[in-house]
Amino acid sequence: MFHFIILFLKKVKNEFNFFRNFVQYLKYLVIIMAICSCSSKEEYRNDLIHIFDTAAYSGCFMVYDIKTDMTTYVNRERCFERFSPASTFKIPNSLIALETKAVQSDKDTIRYNGIEKPIPDWNRDHDLASAFKYSVVWYYKDIANRIGDSTMKIWLDTLTDYGTMVRASKIDEFWLDGSLKISADEQVKFLTKLYKNELPFSPRTVGIVKDMMMYNQDGNYTIRGKTGASIADNVGWFVGWVETKDNAKIFALNISVRDSLDSQFMRDRIELTYKFLRELNILK
Repeated sequence: MFHFIILFLKKVKNEFNFFRNFVQYLKYLVIIMAICSCSSKEEYRNDLIHIFDTAAYSGCFMVYDIKTDMTTYVNRERCFERFSPASTFKIPNSLIALETKAVQSDKDTIRYNGIEKPIPDWNRDHDLASAFKYSVVWYYKDIANRIGDSTMKIWLDTLTDYGTMVRASKIDEFWLDGSLKISADEQVKFLTKLYKNELPFSPRTVGIVKDMMMYNQDGNYTIRGKTGASIADNVGWFVGWVETKDNAKIFALNISVRDSLDSQFMRDRIELTYKFLRELNILK
């Protein structure tokens, strides 16, 4: 009798071990399937680098298709290099300013102090909407000071996809002097969350900023975005999305300064972006 009990217990133990191992295997399978389901599709179009070469620029371009979950890269390696966001930071800066009541609305006006600025459009009073449109640095420095160091840091820590602070800086300089850096890939991730209303801001705040981001509207599509030009890193940006009735394609381009941050360079950021969007049949 004792012998049969020993055999029975061994059998139970073996079956228990099998069951335990089977459960463990199932856990691993679930994890692998979750990772695979979360992995987006990627396409590499280095055949389009000639667009940069023809214009004599070093740069990168990427676009993420919301509907197909496909990310297309031109010069993928550079898409993960970080540069100063420059005036593209006006997007999160506007969101934070509105949410914290540093400004009450896009019509909140700040008086021009009379000190001549290098760009004629900056030499007048501005509200948030016009300061965004004309990329008025002094206005955004003012609202950054209103937000304050500690509050700004909390929000930057909350926006986990928005680059990284590589060194300490003044509250009204960090997005200009190279202290904050962001990659094209991080720009696209941040803007994807903005488009999908997944950022921790109120619908009112998000709606106002999306309206301010309006860049161009055609019968078939709307482009929302923001340009930027960094003296610290000698880089120009154009980031945003192309929105149609049932889809959006989030894009980011950056190029290195060839000669100087002149008017031609400012135009080229935009013209090169349009060339890539047309080449990829996103714009007709």
